[in-house]
Amino acid sequence: MPNRVERSVALLGVVPGGRRKALAVIALTALLAGLLAARFAVAGQNQPASQRPAEKQGDQQAQPPSQPEASVPAPQEAEQKTSKTYTVRNGTLTYGRTEESDRKKTADGEVETQRVRMPSFSGDQRVLMEREIRTKALPDGTIEKEYVLKNPDGSNRLVPTEIIREKIRKSGDTTTISRETLKPDYEGHWTPTRKEQVTENGTKEKTESVKVVREPTASGDWRVTDREVTRAKAVPGGTESRSLRQTPDAYGRLSDYEVRQERTSTVAGQQTREVTVTRRDFQDTDHPKFFLVEHTVSREEKSADGTATTKSTTESDLLNGGVARGATPGPPRVVEQKVEVVTPGKDGASRQVTTVEERGADRQLRPSYEVIQETDRDGHVRQIFMPSR
Repeated sequence: MPNRVERSVALLGVVPGGRRKALAVIALTALLAGLLAARFAVAGQNQPASQRPAEKQGDQQAQPPSQPEASVPAPQEAEQKTSKTYTVRNGTLTYGRTEESDRKKTADGEVETQRVRMPSFSGDQRVLMEREIRTKALPDGTIEKEYVLKNPDGSNRLVPTEIIREKIRKSGDTTTISRETLKPDYEGHWTPTRKEQVTENGTKEKTESVKVVREPTASGDWRVTDREVTRAKAVPGGTESRSLRQTPDAYGRLSDYEVRQERTSTVAGQQTREVTVTRRDFQDTDHPKFFLVEHTVSREEKSADGTATTKSTTESDLLNGGVARGATPGPPRVVEQKVEVVTPGKDGASRQVTTVEERGADRQLRPSYEVIQETDRDGHVRQIFMPSR
């Protein structure tokens, strides 16, 4: 302020004497008014809000209303997106497939959308399949799930083609899973076409599962078309299970159709898995006989550097790659030998080489094909299929 006063006095020195006195009064008055206004403004800012004078109505309307700050979602509620790309080369043909998954939390569960993209003839990445999974948790502990499958129609628009509704209830050691499959009829109405119920009970040492499938008949009644009972238990050094599947026979009665036995054991760091599958022979109607579909023995060994080598041998009564039995009598023959070598890489990457030998028409084992699968640290997969000559 002293500088401003000095400048004003200096200016008055160049004004003629007749007007100098009047201008001096005007300048001093203006300087005093400015000092008082600045002092009151500073004092008003230092006063509490309750003692400040009310603002004018025009000023209140000019200011926008205060908006609440947007809440930042918690880390567990953020949307999770994953994408995996599979590049497959078969001889001179190379094609790719991309699998996407979007998962986000909701107030009572979560929603997951799965998509499969593949290039079309025009070269664009089109969605060949989309499945939406809605999971809802009820207050009583029941979990409800709805699977909506969508496929492209003639106009390349995704339309629902199948809906599966599932309910999971748990009471003690018993878990009941109910599923209902709906498909549209010729009028577009969603109609149940399959009902499935799975009851599981037991503990980690011993479990039992009963699966019952019902389908509608021509008269509209629901009939049991598939029943499967699986029992599993822990044994010294591993686990074993037995599954019995029943389907209607020629007279419409439930009859044993397939028996599957599996045993896993670990001895001296070597894991052995044995699977035996027998199935009913449809050539005999009254007294069903069983033939060997598969008897596979797999042994896995791990080296010091983390490389896992699995050797598998499969015996069967069926012809290679078919469903018909061999005409030549005799014991089951070896139909396939497989060697898988998985080598770990850096940051979760891996390389898997699978070599397969199969029995040909001359009943001799010959090299059939080799598959090289490479997975990078981001989960993208590159696969090369090389048939043997």
